[in-house]
Amino acid sequence: MKFMRNLWRAFQTVALLFSFVMNLALLIVLIVLYTQLASIKAAVNETVARLEGVVQDLGGAHISTTIPIRQSVPVAFELPVQQDTVVVTLAPVPITTAATFQLPGGGGTINGTVFINLPSGTRLPVRLNMTVPVRTQIPVNFDQPVDIALGASGLDPVVLKLLALLRDLKALLALIPGS
Repeated sequence: MKFMRNLWRAFQTVALLFSFVMNLALLIVLIVLYTQLASIKAAVNETVARLEGVVQDLGGAHISTTIPIRQSVPVAFELPVQQDTVVVTLAPVPITTAATFQLPGGGGTINGTVFINLPSGTRLPVRLNMTVPVRTQIPVNFDQPVDIALGASGLDPVVLKLLALLRDLKALLALIPGS
């Protein structure tokens, strides 16, 4: 029975020493983890701050480029022309027309045909009254510079949501003990 008591005391001593060593080891592990937690928290805080800056920059970003425009535009319309002008003959113009001649002193009339050649360069006043159909292609060639503000073009709501998420993440990080 004495042997059992000594054995029991030995067991208690070993258990006590084992428990002490284990508690000391766990305490050391917790201290190491706590110091690491502070450096991890600091690194995550720095990354979140940089990410917040990038998201804010994204809201103010612009796309600046030049768009080349190279195409033809079809044009079709009726052009009314009503004006008085003077035309010049380019070659002799023969004119044949019916004519009535009045004889002097009431001697009557003679019906006949007149043949005239207008010489080249003759100026003739004319009145134009017509519709001219216009059907053509107009080439359009230019470079159009564009500057698109991403935030104003619809990215602002997304940027605001990302910033809200980052604020929530910063609040969670603030709950973690450490520096």
